[in-house]
Amino acid sequence: MLPIKPGKSNWKGASSWNSNAQNILIPLETNNCNFITGFVVLDDNGFPEGGQSTLFDYAGCSFRESFASLSIHRELADPTLEDGYLITLLKLAQSIDSCNEFSRNHAVKTALWARKIAWKMGFTEDQLNRIELASKLHDVGKIVVPKAVLTKPSQLSEQEWMIMRRHPMFGVMIMKPSSRLHAHIPMVKAHHEHFDGSGYPLGLRGEQIPIEARIMSVADTYATMTEGRVYRKASSRRDALREIIRYSGKQFDPGIVTVMVDLAASGEVDDSQCRWEMS
Repeated sequence: MLPIKPGKSNWKGASSWNSNAQNILIPLETNNCNFITGFVVLDDNGFPEGGQSTLFDYAGCSFRESFASLSIHRELADPTLEDGYLITLLKLAQSIDSCNEFSRNHAVKTALWARKIAWKMGFTEDQLNRIELASKLHDVGKIVVPKAVLTKPSQLSEQEWMIMRRHPMFGVMIMKPSSRLHAHIPMVKAHHEHFDGSGYPLGLRGEQIPIEARIMSVADTYATMTEGRVYRKASSRRDALREIIRYSGKQFDPGIVTVMVDLAASGEVDDSQCRWEMS
């Protein structure tokens, strides 16, 4: 990912370039002359103040306060561009996990448990693949949350929580340009909704929440608790399951909790070898 202000001679979208704004271009495709012919534009007018430090490390750019926005200066109808866009988003997801030592493989652990729960519930292979990919991307919206907030070793302030709680919607907006990811968006959007309606961003309850998002919620919580964070030690598997059971019917779908507990008790899932395989 590079910050590039393309020459007008080799960029067909140059006429829509705003010379007064700072933009990040994510190259998706180059031609035989090594000119960039397809890329995503992240406009700094569209992200919270401070940006995400990991994104800053990639691109050398921070962002100003506003609503999230993302514009595409080339359609993603070309499968090559779709592939490049998905790889870019997965790399962003990996960079979020790399913010600290505790979470470096969080998304792939979440994906493993979500896929296994869904398999136990009789999902088809296509459905399993969708929930696995959505789980890997579930926190991609955090790329626009300041790293200081993501790695803060103490309780977040009210303003910091307001930014953090918007990350599912940021994720939706980042995924939206790819038609291939449209089926995954409801899962990512709703993975912090609670079964009793107390979650976010929309306060959905019960079966209003997509079944995949309800599964991801349990898998995400279990992965988070057993990994630990900068502000608390990792829980044992038993303690993590005990906590999930405690919030069954409140935060979590009781039926999915039962499947998760049975699956963990069986010992057939080993998440110790979960690793991001991307370079």
